[in-house]
Amino acid sequence: MKKILAFIFAGLLFIAGNAIAQGPDRMGRPPHPPRMGDDRPPRGGDDRPGGLGDDRPPRMEPEKRAKIEMYKIQFITEKLGLSPAEARDFWPVYNEHKIAVDEIVKSKIGDEIQFQEAMLFAKKKYRANLKPILRDEDRVNEALRVDREFLKTIRFEMMKRRGIN
Repeated sequence: MKKILAFIFAGLLFIAGNAIAQGPDRMGRPPHPPRMGDDRPPRGGDDRPGGLGDDRPPRMEPEKRAKIEMYKIQFITEKLGLSPAEARDFWPVYNEHKIAVDEIVKSKIGDEIQFQEAMLFAKKKYRANLKPILRDEDRVNEALRVDREFLKTIRFEMMKRRGIN
């Protein structure tokens, strides 16, 4: 009889210990983010920007954002082989394009076709503005691809640092 009670007591301690160890933290957030493809709603209700109740990604610290921005400038400049004169003309056009794309995304156009058309129009304008700066059609096409390549590189690096890869 004592062995049965000891076994039941140990089982209850085990279950209670796991419930406490894997429960929400002090801020009410779950211990792990939901997995990709997990259709269950997240637990907790953190309403801060970037919290579980928000679709936006968490805000990045300004120092990290500045480092990534410097790396981006270096990456794009090297990939395109920009001379100092070309870089001086290229970056204002690039920044204008990024602002236009951000405005399209923020406008949250409900119709997918209109959204894609707006993005295509922005790319065409970007391409037309780059043509006099880069002069070569291959370099202009590379400029259109290099941003996507940078994002892929950053994503890979983040996954590697988090141990996902």
